[in-house]
Amino acid sequence: MQGKGSQFAQRWSIWLSGASGITLIIGAVLALWIQSGQSGIGILEKEARDSFLRQYNDIAHAGLIIILILLTGILIRAINNAPEEQASGSNQSGWLAGILDFIKRHPAVTIVFTAYTVVMVNESSWFYKEILTWYDDIYTDQLLNNFSLRQSFIRETMGRNDFRFYPLSHQDLHILSWFTPYTKIWSLISAVELITTIILGCRIVQIINQKKTGSTLFLMGSLLFLFTSATAFNYFQFIYSERILTFSLALYIYHYAIYQFSGREKNGLYALLFALLIPFFKDTAILLAVIPAASTILLGSLGKMQNYPSWDSIKPAEWIKAYALEIALCSLAPFFLASFMILSALPSLAAEVQRYDAHLGFSVFALDIRLIFFIGFIATRLWLIQRNRTDATTLDVLNVAALAYGFALYALVGLDGSNYMTLPIQFVAVLDILLIWETLAAPRLNQRLNKRQAQTIAIGATLLLLTIEDRQANTFQERASFISWKQRSWQKTYNQAKKIASEARERGETVNLIYSKGWFKHSDQMRQLPYDRLVFYDLDTKQYTIKDGINKGMNYTPAKGDYFIDIDTGYKLTQFGINLSNYEVLYQENKDFEYARIFRHL
Repeated sequence: MQGKGSQFAQRWSIWLSGASGITLIIGAVLALWIQSGQSGIGILEKEARDSFLRQYNDIAHAGLIIILILLTGILIRAINNAPEEQASGSNQSGWLAGILDFIKRHPAVTIVFTAYTVVMVNESSWFYKEILTWYDDIYTDQLLNNFSLRQSFIRETMGRNDFRFYPLSHQDLHILSWFTPYTKIWSLISAVELITTIILGCRIVQIINQKKTGSTLFLMGSLLFLFTSATAFNYFQFIYSERILTFSLALYIYHYAIYQFSGREKNGLYALLFALLIPFFKDTAILLAVIPAASTILLGSLGKMQNYPSWDSIKPAEWIKAYALEIALCSLAPFFLASFMILSALPSLAAEVQRYDAHLGFSVFALDIRLIFFIGFIATRLWLIQRNRTDATTLDVLNVAALAYGFALYALVGLDGSNYMTLPIQFVAVLDILLIWETLAAPRLNQRLNKRQAQTIAIGATLLLLTIEDRQANTFQERASFISWKQRSWQKTYNQAKKIASEARERGETVNLIYSKGWFKHSDQMRQLPYDRLVFYDLDTKQYTIKDGINKGMNYTPAKGDYFIDIDTGYKLTQFGINLSNYEVLYQENKDFEYARIFRHL
């Protein structure tokens, strides 16, 4: 592996680690100063402290974005300067010809992708959680100042002071909002990311198995990844950072696998580029970026990986050269820690708040079938590697990273196999299943059966697994159906509220609309309904306040004829003290769910 080392990677490691280490030390000193109480931040009035922290966050995050742009530019320049490898005919034909060739060779996969994309786009809307409030900014100035920064996207990712850190999350949507306000287009871009992620995953399996894969690989991989609860969470809506995180992870590992098997410096630099961005989509994702490289250094130095020299076989200088890219990837760890310290830890300490969702740590541990298989596969592979019965591969080091990522989730917020947070782990689990099939089952089937029979058994086995999973709790079908129903129920309830209020005003009635805590609390959508008073009920203080209309800003007492609109508050109404026996139900979208309702005060 000595030939793989590059001077660029070595210089990168020295400069990035050095600068990050100095920044981290400075940040630690400032953290101790803040905690000692000598900084004076703690004695500021809340309004003054909040203003100071907002300005700090704006400046600090702007600095991070500039640094990331500079580092990305440096890497792109290094990629362009890297020696070119002999290109295959498929690469020379261009990306459009490559897509057409893929469609010709995989018509069934193309049909699956097309149908899935149509459903995704059809079922997506802005009537979903954070998107609802983000959309208010998009229509500010009636799109005449379209390329301005959207504060709703920025506050969500860069304005929090509760030890959360994911500054690049949702920024792809932020940029998309500059070019189109239509969520259907956003969903279409999300579908492209999904399809690319699957194709790259199958390519990774081909590389690891040295291209000895069957014709059903892409169809099996597509079905296995598309139909999971975590996929439904992330792709039937697009507010979760795991979507872009998994896409970046696929790009990173694809290029890293090529680098490990061929030694192409350009692919190694591509891997470093995508790994650089991964930790800033989700803080725990630093494990996915660094552990594959750290595991490669460990296993390679022990003589457990092909193309990597063991520690005792070469001189230290040659060892550093052989593992130059891995050391450069590991240098992302101090860079991330320094960024986290400056951008999240310091303002969070100054704000004197606890970590967001700290109470959820170690709270849930629910493994699905795939995660059980995932853990068993890792244990088996590590045993075989330790016994020198096989060499470690790129997928093995990725598995170790995904396992560490899963444990980090469990420690911070709990681990549920059906949750959207497990999407990167589910992606790796699919690669494990595909590799097992291609190395153990497929060769035997091809020896005993003809091609069509082997394909039928492969697809049948895939559908059998999906059928078994569909009998479990929190399935893909349940999650996708619920997301679709929720969006449609919100829209129907909102439209019904507009209709009821409009008809009441036409009859000359005074229209007082009451709503409570939920995603519509901070949205301007409620102000577009016809009313005389728009009243908000605070669940915490149990007070009614007129947010808009007659006597704006004053307290209010519900009266006969008032309308209570419950689009998404649900059971919290009764939980926090509203006596719904004083109201009659005018509309309820589904009687099995305690929201998407409209009441009238008796």
